[in-house]
Amino acid sequence: MCGRLCRNISYLLCSIKGALEIIDGKAKVVNDVFCDGLGACIGECPEGALRIIEREAVAFDEEAVENHLEKLKEKEKSTHTHQCNCPSSQPIVFEEIWEDSELTGEIPSALRQWPTKLTLVNPTAPYFNNKELVIASDCSPFAYGDFHRKILRGKPLVTVCPMLGLGEVELEKLEQILKLNPIESIKLVLMEVPCCQKIKIFLDPILQTIDRQISVEETIIGRDGSIIQNRKI
Repeated sequence: MCGRLCRNISYLLCSIKGALEIIDGKAKVVNDVFCDGLGACIGECPEGALRIIEREAVAFDEEAVENHLEKLKEKEKSTHTHQCNCPSSQPIVFEEIWEDSELTGEIPSALRQWPTKLTLVNPTAPYFNNKELVIASDCSPFAYGDFHRKILRGKPLVTVCPMLGLGEVELEKLEQILKLNPIESIKLVLMEVPCCQKIKIFLDPILQTIDRQISVEETIIGRDGSIIQNRKI
């Protein structure tokens, strides 16, 4: 079945969707119906942990695979829904008006809501009842030192990492936010790294489903914290 455990087996399991499971620390075929025997997983395993052996097996069933994937999709939706009992996902609106503090020089937080992570926010939360929305990659507020004063002030926010947390569930939630709220403009804040462009690529088709015009202003932050580009797209 396999030799030693592949360290990066998680993405492999994600692609097989039910054919493999980790048992006693090893990856094994647990459902022949979901395995077409192609062997593509062997080429994708960076540790060489998988190999093909000859044995009698139940025939591959494409329809069963489709039904299984659909069930996983529904389960994933229910798992990532905003109806979560975790205290960290409960919506909070911060009503305090943002003001500069000239006396101390301290820059106060301009955050007007909680949570901010796209995975956790509720599309119907009251803080989205706004004409503006900031969509920022996770790293952007850390790289740009004046993010609160120059970008976030007075606007609701969703944050997302295009490499670690931008799947179908998150994209559907973003579409709901834009459809259910009076948002007319989006401030898209991305890092200069190529992976951040995925947010913009996925945002375009979502905007095409909205029955009103939503303008988008893109700000690119350099890894040194500077603003490299600011433009309407």
